[in-house]
Amino acid sequence: AAELLQEEQHDPAQTRLTQIILDNTARLNRIVQDVMQLNRRDRVNPEPIDLAQHLPRFIEEISHANKLPPSTINLIVPLECKVSFDRAHLDQVLWNLCQNALRYSQHKTGSVQLHIARSSDEGQVILEVMDDGAGIDPETAAKLFEPFFTTDAGGTGLGLYIGRELCEANGALLEYKPRLEDGACFRIVFGVDNGF
Repeated sequence: AAELLQEEQHDPAQTRLTQIILDNTARLNRIVQDVMQLNRRDRVNPEPIDLAQHLPRFIEEISHANKLPPSTINLIVPLECKVSFDRAHLDQVLWNLCQNALRYSQHKTGSVQLHIARSSDEGQVILEVMDDGAGIDPETAAKLFEPFFTTDAGGTGLGLYIGRELCEANGALLEYKPRLEDGACFRIVFGVDNGF
């Protein structure tokens, strides 16, 4: 109805009010879709995923969607790195982490980095998503995974919360790791039974 009103209006003030309705309707729709995603937490279909093969394709897709050169996202991954995870869940978590990283990055070559390593103590596979933005202050960092907390006026505040829930459903951990230099780092620590 708001879209129909917008087509028939010629008054700039009325057009602006109609656009506010459309913007907020879209935001509410995103919130509803995000809440509905929580239902997916109980439907986990883990499968072996080789991150060395999966991530280059993922980077190509997200770069294309954001109209950025693929070189904006730098990937450091061993030749073979297999984990057990629901593929749709992994893509959803990574999409949110990379979108956040791109939003706050400088959009230069290598502004966002995906780094795969193995922890030295328990041998767990760790995927870090880092950016070269301004970083996150400690007060904000303490609230990052709270539902509906956001610093973005257009955000729903559910992306990181849902990401953490999906990781836990797949036996993984999603956490924020403070950096010594500028930028932010989020990491997924996959289960101990995952291997290269």
